[in-house]
Amino acid sequence: MRKIILLSFCLTFFLGIQSKAQVYIQGDITAVAMINGTHDSTQCASFATEMYSFTINNSFLGDSIIIKDQSSGFMMAFDVNATGANPWITTIMTFSMPPVVPDYMVSGGFAMFGGAPIKFINGSDTIQNVFSFLQLPVPNPCSYGNVSGKVYIDNNNDCVFNAGDDPLQSLSVNAAVTLSAGSYSQNGFTASNGDYSIQVQESWLTNYVVSLPPNYQFIFPSVACSPASYTYTTLPQTSANFALQCTSQIDVQSAASGPAAVRPLIPFMLNPYVSNTGCDLASGTLTLIKDPNAIYTASLSTNPATYVNGDTLRWNFVNLSNLSNGAYWNSFVAGVHLTPNGSVNIGDTLCFSVSSTILTGDLNPLNNQYYFCLPVVNSYDPNAKEVSPKGFGVNGQIPASTNHLDYTIHFQNTGTAVAYNVSVTDTLDTDVDPASLRILGNSHTMTPEWLASNVVRFNFYGIMLADSNSNELMSHGQVRFSVKLKSGLALGTQIKNKAEIYFDSNPAIVTNTTLNTLATPNGINVIQDNQFIQMYPNPAESELTISLSELNIAERTTVSILTINNQLIKEVTLSQLKTRLDISGLSAGLYFVRINTGDHSDVRKFIKQ
Repeated sequence: MRKIILLSFCLTFFLGIQSKAQVYIQGDITAVAMINGTHDSTQCASFATEMYSFTINNSFLGDSIIIKDQSSGFMMAFDVNATGANPWITTIMTFSMPPVVPDYMVSGGFAMFGGAPIKFINGSDTIQNVFSFLQLPVPNPCSYGNVSGKVYIDNNNDCVFNAGDDPLQSLSVNAAVTLSAGSYSQNGFTASNGDYSIQVQESWLTNYVVSLPPNYQFIFPSVACSPASYTYTTLPQTSANFALQCTSQIDVQSAASGPAAVRPLIPFMLNPYVSNTGCDLASGTLTLIKDPNAIYTASLSTNPATYVNGDTLRWNFVNLSNLSNGAYWNSFVAGVHLTPNGSVNIGDTLCFSVSSTILTGDLNPLNNQYYFCLPVVNSYDPNAKEVSPKGFGVNGQIPASTNHLDYTIHFQNTGTAVAYNVSVTDTLDTDVDPASLRILGNSHTMTPEWLASNVVRFNFYGIMLADSNSNELMSHGQVRFSVKLKSGLALGTQIKNKAEIYFDSNPAIVTNTTLNTLATPNGINVIQDNQFIQMYPNPAESELTISLSELNIAERTTVSILTINNQLIKEVTLSQLKTRLDISGLSAGLYFVRINTGDHSDVRKFIKQ
């Protein structure tokens, strides 16, 4: 007859450390759980693993004892009776949860360790639901003190929390602690009134740095009363306050994320979005005018449009600010399911217009419109880097007067399982100014951080990015940012950039390298990008403005408007950098604009409302 499971306690001495052992008995198995650990006073922490001593009665040659994870069935450890000893006695080391207990978690003079739920198997005998909770004596734990403060939006910019200011709740505050024997990091979270308190190790303390999440450093500039971080050498500290001051109140901007290219008859997801980089709330409308050759399916869209009229899709958004849930920007995102129809061919483009409107108070209405085209291809590298302006020729020639470069990093999970976390690391060229970096948009919630003075990492924590085999539409992501060129760069200077994309713990995927070369205006033969030509508004109702950054009067530069059937509607010769075209007589729809300069030309699309 089998015995019932018996749990008892006894005192065990292991490596000179006293701990309470736990005993489990079932049939021929007797298992004793012990702790193998030590306390390190210089690191102010206890380190331990669990060990199980087994006595197997009625054992035989080749007999085995197996330790498995209770929930998954994964085999964690095993041993085999290689001598035929009876009874058979063996000891197996597993692991402890957590493997390290810092001294600030010591209670009643003990550090508590608990093993994962496991089970022991020996033939027909099984001990289920083994939960071992062991304690390690810590007679002299290290001492700790508190650093505390308040985090709030200083709306009146007086560096004092008073009426009209907004406390920030559930915001993580980090203390990076440097000790004479090492370092560690500790986080605290703000309460509903914006207050936080972090317990910092005082023993062996050299200094500690208190800072907010790096994404807030991108939003709020440092001011005298609220630096990016505080450095202290003593405890306690009670006034490590962060009085966050906005440089703008409302600045709505529009953009879209999606694949780098599309394929005929293959669906894709387009994500037009509107973001507010200011602190005040903004409400309004987001509008997408899609290419007529892209078929919209509302039932497969993650956020269907509330208004549809032909190729125009519209959504309402409310109460956007940059402070939502600790994300970088608070964005309203629409997930639009589109399928290129069978009439598109390789080399064609699908063009889209995204715009947003609010009633009043937008500081920069120029960034409310975003116009872009997607090339139609057979296949493409889903992990790719783009630059705008891309420039002309293999060297990407751009004018020496170019002020900034916009980069887009596309990534796609082409593995066989969901990606829990994605990180994108970008090393900026030495000829650009890292301090000028501005994030223009991102497909998912993202936290940026500086790894070095010119190395930025974009962390998509908890992105849960689907793999392309199970859900190709939702396997894409991207991040867009802008950075200014340094002044005084010589002609011929080359600006290169590439990115490294990390999916969970996999090795880096390195993108292509973008290349731009500073050249004289005469050395650039084609107007290639928005840096050289601006065409707005798009869509347009009665007037279309063509604006060039450079114009050679000696060459005949013309602008032609054509129908989608290549029928010429209007043609004018440009004599100045900015020209306004009357389009009030055109019917609503899609048109082409062709800009001819010398022996070269460039073709754009615009939508007449």
